[in-house]
Amino acid sequence: MKSFARELDQSPVEIPTSGLPSPVLTYLVSEKKWRLEEPYRYRDGAHLIAVPDRFTFDLASIPRPFWWLIAPFELSIAAPLLHDFLYRYRGEPPAGSIEPPRTYTRVEADELFRRVMASEGVSGWRRAAAYRAVRWFGAAAWSR
Repeated sequence: MKSFARELDQSPVEIPTSGLPSPVLTYLVSEKKWRLEEPYRYRDGAHLIAVPDRFTFDLASIPRPFWWLIAPFELSIAAPLLHDFLYRYRGEPPAGSIEPPRTYTRVEADELFRRVMASEGVSGWRRAAAYRAVRWFGAAAWSR
């Protein structure tokens, strides 16, 4: 029971409206981050994006006061995972992460975020709000 209080352990996160595979995640309570427990693959047209296991991300960077409108878990799981992965590396993840190799611009990473949210059944108004937020406020995260 004590270890459960520190992390929620290795569960596939099912999105009922999604046709995408469910990522297997652990929530690291003390870090307030999610950790991918198995590699996650997503086909983006001719390219396969492979996010390695042990990758950590915050799901969606929505300030707590706005959770009454949109909570982080309402924007799907795969969309923020892929978006955070591309942002972490400024569109150039480690070799072998994207096959055939390619680089994503910030605009392309944000467009991917919007497309994946749509494929996971996120409502149109939530998609639009989240997309606008990453376009308006994502530059600082991209340049870190």
